[in-house]
Amino acid sequence: LLFLVAFAATSDDAAKAADYYVPATMALAVASGTLTNLAVTLTYLREYGQLKRVLVTPLPRSSYLGSRIVAAGLVALTTCVVLGIVGLIVYDAAVQQVGMLVVAVLLTLAVGSALGVLCTVMIRSETAAAPIANAIGLPLMLASGVFFPLDSTPQWFENVARYLPFTRSVELGVDAYAGTATSTDLLAAVAVGGIWALVAGALAVRLFTWAPMKRR
Repeated sequence: LLFLVAFAATSDDAAKAADYYVPATMALAVASGTLTNLAVTLTYLREYGQLKRVLVTPLPRSSYLGSRIVAAGLVALTTCVVLGIVGLIVYDAAVQQVGMLVVAVLLTLAVGSALGVLCTVMIRSETAAAPIANAIGLPLMLASGVFFPLDSTPQWFENVARYLPFTRSVELGVDAYAGTATSTDLLAAVAVGGIWALVAGALAVRLFTWAPMKRR
């Protein structure tokens, strides 16, 4: 909410800026609420032995890990609803293509969750969890057009950014608010986001560890 208000306040036309920054801050909320949240939370639980204890219970591993992902996703989705309501009431920013926006949010949710679990593989201690998660997540969000439109960047940067995990989903969400999202935009977002989610998810399943890396 603070990001949304700040971005709109620094623009010459707050209402017009809100059409961009409402869906952009939704993407920020979902990406940080999944990638950063899961990376930090799961690392802490792993290093303090909580995940290891799950292995000696009848609860399936997939159920426990899935519940963590669902919980993070629900918080992120709730934030999106709040942002949408505030954007509508304060800035009169209404989404024109609800279905496209839902797809954009769900894609961001899937990619962020997969990357969040995968990030735990690279984090070896709980003290490093937040710095490393932010060092990975923030540049990805920055380069995905969350904080500023990519059309204001050099062409080479925009071309590279379109293959990053969240860029296509952010663009789809922004276009959904403007009512200009097309089937081509949808397919591009699903293709790029889907590949990132599948690859990151497969690596996470293969490499994720339940035992502490430092505390033995």
